[in-house]
This record gives sequence, structure tokens and C-alpha cells, in this order.
Amino acid sequence: MEITGVRAELLEVNCYAVAAESVPGHGTDSDVGGERECILVDAGFDCAPDLERTLREFGWRPVAVLLTHGHPDHILGLPNLLAAFDLEVYIGAPDLYRLQDPAATVSAQLAALVGPLADGWQAPAATVVDGTESLRLAGLTITPQPAPGHTEGSTLWRVRDPAGEGDAAEVLFTGDVLFAGSIGRTDLAGGDAAAMQRTLEHLKTLPDTPVLPGHGPASRISHELRTNPFL
Repeated sequence: MEITGVRAELLEVNCYAVAAESVPGHGTDSDVGGERECILVDAGFDCAPDLERTLREFGWRPVAVLLTHGHPDHILGLPNLLAAFDLEVYIGAPDLYRLQDPAATVSAQLAALVGPLADGWQAPAATVVDGTESLRLAGLTITPQPAPGHTEGSTLWRVRDPAGEGDAAEVLFTGDVLFAGSIGRTDLAGGDAAAMQRTLEHLKTLPDTPVLPGHGPASRISHELRTNPFL
């Protein structure tokens, strides 16, 4: 697969775009009208202009956005993305309520920052995922993995390209569950330290793939197992 992305202004959220492998002279089964379909992961505030430019350069057309969780810094870009593209929004079922009023689901301190940015907010339509049934989007196989702890509905997204090889075959988008060398906070509303511990135990069982988190640099499962003190 091929992956690109931008970093959103608010709290430097990583916003990714993923497309299936393109075979020279053959394209992919997701090529439509000369554009290659792709998926997006997370929608940080004000990510849309940079993503639009990037996707136009690549000749990609997004068909869906996968939300790793419902914290405001990961969803406030949805209105502009949905105005620019025809997208289906996917989110873990327990975090669906967070799309109703982003400022109401965070601390008073963060709400003071988020409130003005969410002025005029209208909850977008979204498809909830509850379980591990795979989706087939843009030529990719996408498997959600419920990962509560940081929020109730935090979701790991395993994305596999059937035509990919090696590290281009499967990647893991971890949102704010797992970072390079660290993990997400559990002391915010909806956080649960015991649930996070169970999620981390599950992470240890996953294949050794690249890890693309919601903030900070990329890593991989084997490196985190060796060096991350929380694993």
C-alpha cells in the first residue's frame, strides 16, 4: 500500500491517507475515472486544505474516514473534509456520542480551547463499528480492533493491502492508544486504566507490523515490545 498524510494544527494530530498498491499499467481495483480511491484515518482540525492539496497531487479520491476515537483533536476536521469529499465516517460504537458535541466530552480546560473551534458544529452521520468484522474499502481490507482505555470506543485499525508485500502489506493505526515509546492517557473522561491494560495485552498478540499513531513518529510492534516501558 501507499501512505501519505498531514499533521493537523491542533495538538499536531497525524491525519493519514492510504491507497492500495498500484501495479504499473494495471492500476488497482479501486481506480475510478483516473483517480485512485483511498481511505483517510482521523480528521484533525484544519487538516482539509493540506489533505486536499496532497490528494490532488497523488490523484487520490477518499471514500471513507476511519476515526481512531472521538476526542475533539481527532474529529474537528470532519466538517471541512465532508464538504470537500463524499466520505463515509466510521467510529467505534462507544465513542459515537462524542460526535454530538465535541466540547462536552473533554475537561473544562480543553473545552475552553475546543469550544470556539466547534462553533456551529453539527454532528455528522457515522457508521459505528462494534467488533472485528472486516470492511473492504478502496481495495483494502480493514479490520477494526476495539481498544478501550484512552476512551471507551478507541479503535485500532488494521489495514491490509492484498497486493502488498512486507511492510507494505499491513499497517496498524493506533490513534492515542499506542505511541512510539508511550501510551495514551487514561485519566480523561471515558478513560479506564484497567481497560487500557487489557488492550495492551491484546496489542502484544498482533503481527509485527508498522505502527502509525495519532501523534508523533511511526514505529512498529516489535520495536515497541522491546523498548516501550508500558509493554
